[in-house]
Amino acid sequence: MKSRLRYVLAGTGSRGIEMFGQAIVGPYSCHAELVGLCDINPLRMSVAQRRLGIELPAFTNFDDCIESLKPDTVIVTTPDDTHHKFIIGAMRAGADVITEKPLTVALDHCQSILQAERETGRKCTVAFNYRHAPFHTRIKELLKESCVGQVISVDFHYYLDTRHGADYYRRWHRQKERSGGLLVHKATHHFDLLNWWLEQEPVRVFARGDRQYYGSTRAEHGVRCLDCSYAHKCEFHLDLSSKPAMAELYAAAESADHYYRDRCVFGPEINIEDNLQVLVGYSGGTNLGYSLASFLPFEGFSIAFNGTKGRLEAEEIWGEGLGQSEENPFDRYGLTLYPLGGRKEKISIPITLGGHGGGDARLLKMLFGEAAPDPMGHRADARAGAMSVLTGIAANESIATGDVVPVPRLGL
Repeated sequence: MKSRLRYVLAGTGSRGIEMFGQAIVGPYSCHAELVGLCDINPLRMSVAQRRLGIELPAFTNFDDCIESLKPDTVIVTTPDDTHHKFIIGAMRAGADVITEKPLTVALDHCQSILQAERETGRKCTVAFNYRHAPFHTRIKELLKESCVGQVISVDFHYYLDTRHGADYYRRWHRQKERSGGLLVHKATHHFDLLNWWLEQEPVRVFARGDRQYYGSTRAEHGVRCLDCSYAHKCEFHLDLSSKPAMAELYAAAESADHYYRDRCVFGPEINIEDNLQVLVGYSGGTNLGYSLASFLPFEGFSIAFNGTKGRLEAEEIWGEGLGQSEENPFDRYGLTLYPLGGRKEKISIPITLGGHGGGDARLLKMLFGEAAPDPMGHRADARAGAMSVLTGIAANESIATGDVVPVPRLGL
């Protein structure tokens, strides 16, 4: 029997446990073996062990973990500003890496990761589950078939509702130095999709952004929801005690690292924007207009590719109050081709239920299942991760300076 690949999970938050940990100890246990955990919080690692149903060596020091366990691959699901330390440390110790998005939050960290990859011969895969969603793959196929000819421009609008959007202002994501703001942490998905769809790289960026909904916009606010005197009348109050899974993983583990999962979304220390607009010029001549708002009554995106032979429109919108049928979860999707000189065509969409439009399951199969061909280039390497991050980094600089900012070259 072929030996299983040995994995260490660095970061035992909900994503690490529920996405990667459960996949390894569950459906992919015949190919993969989870051999250890690493986190600065030993209480959270104890929760991870209970949820995974397996006793594992647990380390608070990463170097000790790698030296002791010698894994084949390290899975990184730590806060964004620490990714580079674990990625580089793992590769220098002889392991491959799977990292949650974004790859990192800073240009010099991108360069250091790519340098370590070259020097060690190890590989880093970025977990861009959006690429794997059948809906997004169908868009890729249509563009490769030149359904709209040469793509001249793209209109892309992403919407976060107040349930999902507000959560970025409760956690460590609220600090730009830790997450890169939404243009790095969240939009890395979208900029990667565009690089993958267009088969081009960004070269220049102009951006604007504001914080007008969250942050210092409400006089009546506390430090965190737990003991806030305004909790009874705040629509954003988060009662962790009413959510047993979150209470166990976060509230009960606070004493070990002082990470508070329910900070006030109106806290004055928040320094990320809540609405953003970005213009991007690409290496093949395509121009992008992108926007992101994080305080809307619905969730999803709309995108249009305008080309020399027509226009392709795609939409995925969901939310309460939209009149969508519970019996037909697919009515949130739309894909329409408008050919020049022809009639519009509604295109059938291969939709699959599951996390991120079916993307999570397909990503996990690629990561932990039997090796298979990848003709569409779904697997994203470190360079792809860097190029999506660099769009956001350049956009943040443009917001700060008011200038058009060239996307840094990586020398590859």
